[in-house]
Formats: sequence, structure tokens, C-alpha cells
Amino acid sequence: MENGYLDTQFDAGFRDLRWLPWVGSEYRTSAQRTIVLGESIYDYSKGVAAKRAQIEARSSLRERQLVHGIHETCVSKYLRNFAKAFYLKHGVNKAEREALWRQMVYHNLVLRMMKSAKHRPGKRDYLEGWQTFLSLARQLEARRCVVYGLDPLKLAALKEALTLDAGVTVVERKRLSEIGRSRPLRIVLDLGGRPLDMLFIRHPSAYFSWDEWGVVLRQFLGVQ
Repeated sequence: MENGYLDTQFDAGFRDLRWLPWVGSEYRTSAQRTIVLGESIYDYSKGVAAKRAQIEARSSLRERQLVHGIHETCVSKYLRNFAKAFYLKHGVNKAEREALWRQMVYHNLVLRMMKSAKHRPGKRDYLEGWQTFLSLARQLEARRCVVYGLDPLKLAALKEALTLDAGVTVVERKRLSEIGRSRPLRIVLDLGGRPLDMLFIRHPSAYFSWDEWGVVLRQFLGVQ
């Protein structure tokens, strides 16, 4: 992993996580302290043992974030589209991608690997993921979170996770104006006296109008 992009000072608290979250080197000093919460990783090894071992390595999420998100040696739509939405422009250069991911945390909600891209997480996957996320958000003292996906099962699991956590209170829950066939969702939590503002958006992997979602995203993050 290249120097200058990551803050590893939180790593001691990640002992129970299968994959290490990406924590940008400027996250700690960022006024936003934003977590970008993806969904899951699937087995794309096609039976190649070395490739599967690479996916299963604890550092693999960080490696993908570097290769796909910053260098774009390989292209992942969910990372490219998010960058387009964040900057509200089609061509995002490397310096802009570096600036973006140096200030963000990236973590996947689902804590196990899916068998293939066709497999979907179940409610238990989401519930365990949300419980872990709430702990992670406290540890990282996050202020904002952008969540990929508006799946009703994911939202139902969050509702259950919140009822099981005595230290969290829902302050606000609001649907925003419709974008295409989706309506962004904003939820504000109180995590024991620390607010966490969450924005749920359409997953940016496909059928994602980055120019429309970008307006909502930038407003949420206070980007001028």
C-alpha cells in the first residue's frame, strides 16, 4: 500500500473486521468526517486460488480502493460514478480522486463475501452489518455517512439494529425529492450525544444519474 493516502492509526480497533476499512489520511482532520458505506464484495476469482486469496486478504478493500478509486488502473463503475457525482463533472482527474479519498472512509456493510454478483445479502447479513457499522461510526467519530443502496430489506435491518442498540436515537427520518424512480432518504441519528447524518442514495454501480444524484450529494456534504 502506498504511503500518503491512508491513516492506519485506527487499525487496532478493527481487529474483529474481516476486511480493513479504507481510512483516508485526511479523514481525522476533515470537518465532514464522512463514511461512504458500500454494500458487499463478491467472489470474482473465477476459481483461481491466488485471486481468491487476494480477495480474502484483510487489506483487499484498501487495495481495490487504491487501484480502482484513485489510480483507475482498473475501472469500477461504483467508484467512478461516485467521483463524478461528488465533483459534478464527467472527467475527474487523479488529483481530484486523491483529494476525495484522502478525506473519506470506505467500508462495506456486508461482512462476508457473496458467491457471485448475482447473489444478494440476506436480512441477517444486513443486521450484523448495521450493528458493526454503528460501532465503527462511534469509533471513527463519524459525522456523516453516504449509504449505497435503498433496498427495503437493508432499511428494515437498520430499523431493527437501532431498536437493539440502547445508545442510539433516531432524531429525523425524511424522504427527499424523487430522482428517477428512487427517493433519497435522510436519517439523522444521535449516537450517545454525537450526531450522525446519513444519506441513502441509489447504488452508483449502474443506472445512476450522477449529475442528478450529485446535486443531492453535494448539498448533503456541504460542497460548494
